[in-house]
Amino acid sequence: MFRIAKNLVKTLEQTVSDTVARNNNKLDVFFQSIPPNLIASQFNQDSNNDFTLPNNANELISGLRILYVEEWQLQLQSFFDYIVGVNDFPLPMYINNYGFMYPDYNAILNLINDSIGTGFVKLNIWSAKGGRFRDEYINLAQRDENDMDSISLDIKPSIDNDQDPNSTSQQHQQQQQQQLYSSSTGITVPILFKSLGFKVQWTPLIAATFTYHILQLNIDNGPAQVAGLIPDEDYIIGCQDGLLATGGNELLADVVRSRANQSLVLYIYNKVSDSVRPVTVNIGPDGRLGCNIGYGFLHRIPTTKNFEQINSNITTTTTLNTGVSITNPTNMNNDQTFIPNTINTASAAPLPSPTSTTSRTNKKKKHTHSTTTADMNDYFNEGKDPRTSQNNENTSSIPPPPIIPH
Repeated sequence: MFRIAKNLVKTLEQTVSDTVARNNNKLDVFFQSIPPNLIASQFNQDSNNDFTLPNNANELISGLRILYVEEWQLQLQSFFDYIVGVNDFPLPMYINNYGFMYPDYNAILNLINDSIGTGFVKLNIWSAKGGRFRDEYINLAQRDENDMDSISLDIKPSIDNDQDPNSTSQQHQQQQQQQLYSSSTGITVPILFKSLGFKVQWTPLIAATFTYHILQLNIDNGPAQVAGLIPDEDYIIGCQDGLLATGGNELLADVVRSRANQSLVLYIYNKVSDSVRPVTVNIGPDGRLGCNIGYGFLHRIPTTKNFEQINSNITTTTTLNTGVSITNPTNMNNDQTFIPNTINTASAAPLPSPTSTTSRTNKKKKHTHSTTTADMNDYFNEGKDPRTSQNNENTSSIPPPPIIPH
């Protein structure tokens, strides 16, 4: 029975993969959240600035992948985030010497330099977690000529024998930090802003889908179980030395077999904790990992719960500094009442006992409603002219209470 179910799942996955492959001239569902104007520059356009997707569009569409972020940069995530636009403009492109579209870093730098006056730059981000699109506003601080920059030790400029090696090296390295050379125009553009706290690399978006889903551990005390891999929650998103960078259904199995009797470092993403951890797996002589793996359209990294909660909170509730919570009227039911948080200190009516009858429960509810209404009237009438309220009481249709003689 288990074998039949396993074959059924494999058949379903193959059907979905074939359907996606058959529609290569259409953009993958995973990428359709990106506005079309942000990817238009990556394809050939006619005189009317209209473009048609080529058959391999899903393999060509690319972005600036976030490879590294500083500890203080909390708006971007390495590996998962791609920059696909700046200030709602597509990334400037040019055709390199090999005939491929490539980003014009010179023009991108000018876009960011032009945003210094506003104090921020808007980065259009596509995330591999569920294929979501979002905007991030990154603070921009103007570079001060007296600021000290971190100098990379990897830069080794050529120097003359009659020059001081230390002074020449530092001068060249500072120039590397403060300017960028564009191979498309041959112009060196100065960097007018301080570090944004991340590094990027031009990478196809399809590379973010090369993930392997841990489905089930099938070997007791096997390499996967000993390494602490969690079924259904864990995804293999990378490997040491970039051995999984090209993707493929059989690539992981080939890599594991080639590392028999050796250790292998895998980079694991957990969808519950929304975190990435390195895991060292000791492969046995049989070259098996000890778990069932899912690969393809059905096993891509899903959207995080935090992203969904943030979106729902933005569309439903806005909290002011005064402590008053305002709920969107379009999402309110007819029986709901706007109650500011400032009156929450009032004592609530006691709950009815389990033995109370229905009539007593209704009375309790009515009493609570009247108390809340009285508090609401006091809250909104605060600061009003008392003479106005007296006139309203005199004109009220409710008769005055009877006078009881003493």
